[in-house]
Amino acid sequence: MQLPPLKSLWYFKHAAELGSFKLAAEQLFVSQAAVSQQIRLLEQQLDCSLFTRHTRYVELTRQGEQLLPHVLKGFSHLQAGVQAVSQDNHPNTLNLTVLPSFASGWLLGRISDFQNKYPNIKVRIEPSDQLADFSAGQVDLGIRFGQGNYPGLHSELISDDSLFLAYKPGAIDVNKPLKPQILAQKLIKDVCPDAERGWLTLAQQLAVSPDALPALEIDNAALVIQATLAGQGIAMVRRRLIETQLQLGQLDIYPNYEYHCQYKYYLAAPPEHFKWQKVQLFKDWLLAQFALDDQQFYQLHQ
Repeated sequence: MQLPPLKSLWYFKHAAELGSFKLAAEQLFVSQAAVSQQIRLLEQQLDCSLFTRHTRYVELTRQGEQLLPHVLKGFSHLQAGVQAVSQDNHPNTLNLTVLPSFASGWLLGRISDFQNKYPNIKVRIEPSDQLADFSAGQVDLGIRFGQGNYPGLHSELISDDSLFLAYKPGAIDVNKPLKPQILAQKLIKDVCPDAERGWLTLAQQLAVSPDALPALEIDNAALVIQATLAGQGIAMVRRRLIETQLQLGQLDIYPNYEYHCQYKYYLAAPPEHFKWQKVQLFKDWLLAQFALDDQQFYQLHQ
């Protein structure tokens, strides 16, 4: 015999427990007619009456009383299975998959603050350009820079970012026109969509051909920053990745050019992971750190 629809059994459970189609409908946020219809479908499939209908209440028939404990046990097992799948089996370990550029340029310099606040949570960081496979259960949360579209995963926006011209102090005189200085400098380009758009926008503002801005191209944002710190030229880099260097005076940025990235920072993971306490604590910590960085940046460059 084919099993009845789960919806019909769910409505039967509520009606049996409450002794009323009307109260069941209110609890399920549906109409009383919808409850009656599901019960009727269930009775037709089982070929028996499950309720005796009275004016203001219903009561179980002998067949209904036989069915109810099995339905209750079935839904109890289902709930236990869902909880087993979604629960955090390692609440004191936070496994992160993070872009290498974000790990080296931002996270590693600040993660000790999180560890000091939550010493019972062990943090493990896996730098990777590819979003990890969560199905193996080895990763709790990912930090990505993109558009938030990660199939099969829930994503939450945590920050935007902007590209700035960054250079060793003294390489650019902000009191002089930028165009001749840019044309005379060695340039370093990060090979990524936002950086490409940023350089193209700058070329348009300077009224020069993009070909007039030849550059060393590096397909790694962290290495672009390292080359800039080594004095190899001027780069266009994301502010989040160089905030420490700006605060320490190791790099300067040109104040009159800013390109708002189309990509943004997202947390990504299976939906149930966002209910875990360690993930919620880490998310709140990230947002607070970003807010602090923004405050310090605008105080330094207002």
